Amino acid sequence: MSRSSILATIADSLRQWLFYPREFRIGESEYIELSESLEALAKWSECTASDSQTTSRNEQELLDMAADVGTLVWRVQQRLATTGEHTKQLQRLSRDIERTQDALTQGGIEIKDHTGGDYDGGMALRVITSQPVPSLARRQIIETLRPTIYYRDRIIQMGEVVVGVPEEAET
Repeated sequence: MSRSSILATIADSLRQWLFYPREFRIGESEYIELSESLEALAKWSECTASDSQTTSRNEQELLDMAADVGTLVWRVQQRLATTGEHTKQLQRLSRDIERTQDALTQGGIEIKDHTGGDYDGGMALRVITSQPVPSLARRQIIETLRPTIYYRDRIIQMGEVVVGVPEEAET
């Protein structure tokens, strides 16, 4: 029995029961059918709910994996940038990492490094520590420990940063 036919049967039976006096109502067999329809609807909704929970759980597992892969790609890029070596093997590795990041981007995953940006207290970032830096005029992110990762403009991993603060603000 389809969902729409179950709902139609339930609506008809309830209409009989609510709007007509007892002597004009259809017999008890209709209430048995209503009861069966309600049971079928309950079973259908339980199956649908468990399917949606399974789907959302699988989707969450995929998003967690995408966040882990994005973090690893970001870390390898950071390490390659700081080595300064340009051997053929490192260049191949760099191209492979860029292709991996492009594939993530095409899948809706965005990796954001916050290093060098201004820090505002309302940003969706975890500040691990603040360090006084004499050369700063305002709060600035001096190091990203974990990047913020977005999936279709929704945060799936909050970034972790170190914030530099002007030295006179610290005293």
